[in-house]
Amino acid sequence: VDQLEQVLINLMVNARDALLSKREHDRDLQPWISVQIEQDSRHVRIWVEDNGGGIDPRLLERIFEPFFTTKPIGVGTGLGLSVSYGIVENMGGRLSVANSEHGAKFCVELPVVSEV
Repeated sequence: VDQLEQVLINLMVNARDALLSKREHDRDLQPWISVQIEQDSRHVRIWVEDNGGGIDPRLLERIFEPFFTTKPIGVGTGLGLSVSYGIVENMGGRLSVANSEHGAKFCVELPVVSEV
């Protein structure tokens, strides 16, 4: 539970940072972060999306690499998404990202565990 909490906090902090950065250039921006959950018989998916403009498509394939960051020098370590990726993989899941109409949309997909 603590590890999943760490992943979700990291995704929301990154969304907040993207929104703060975008708001510096667009004072009319009405920032939002959306968290949605869906479940089927095999998986639980947690979607974290913002309207911060998204991630440069050329950088999407590198976003989970250790020490990779799109933040200014001195802001962030570039480890948050890499660590989150590892946590989710260790849980048997998958962390992915895509750009939506409004911004970045991350998906934490975890297998449903049957209680015995």
